[in-house]
Amino acid sequence: MQNVKNLIEAALFIAARPMTLEELQKVKGLAELPAEEIVSTIKSMEADYDHHGVRVVEEEGHYELRIKDEFTKHVEHLAPNRDFSRAILQTLSLIAYKSPVKQSEIIETRGNRAYDHIKELLERGFIRSEPAGHTNTLSITQRFLDYFNLKNTEEVKTYFAKKIAKDDKKKTAAKEETASEEKQEEHRDKTEESPAAAEESSTSAQEGKPTEESHMVELSERQSAE
Repeated sequence: MQNVKNLIEAALFIAARPMTLEELQKVKGLAELPAEEIVSTIKSMEADYDHHGVRVVEEEGHYELRIKDEFTKHVEHLAPNRDFSRAILQTLSLIAYKSPVKQSEIIETRGNRAYDHIKELLERGFIRSEPAGHTNTLSITQRFLDYFNLKNTEEVKTYFAKKIAKDDKKKTAAKEETASEEKQEEHRDKTEESPAAAEESSTSAQEGKPTEESHMVELSERQSAE
């Protein structure tokens, strides 16, 4: 019995991600055991970790070793998942905000490189994938919520909605600042021209600049011709 516990513990520890019962049954030394015995052993392990910093958790048929909540804030900076690249975090953010979302939609938005991102996120247990027709449906896991200290999917959407709004505001401000600088530069260039040249430039710009009215006339004429 103790040897079985040790094997399960070792498997969950080295995997560093949630494992299914089927995956545990492939571990050498566990393969010959019935599924019921492995499950009952895992249940008995829960009491073994009462005085430890970790606990055994089962979620939707996946098992893992997880840091107890009261210790997370003390050791989270040591987590290996801190080495996520910016690109992977962007893909994860998109999945989290839209969760559940079709994998094809993520690939369409993030490009083919997202296949590798999704593979890594699945391996680390931050998302799960379920077949859905010709593609898969991706959704976040409890591991994701725990890692980012979020309570539920609604809190995730609220978090990312605020972040997206904040980013959009920054982009808008940056565009307005750029446009203002370009306008000032254009004004300086014009004031350096001779009055005749400036007047000619202004007249040419007005003659060549399409207006809303001209677009409407063009559209009307096109529709009449059709």
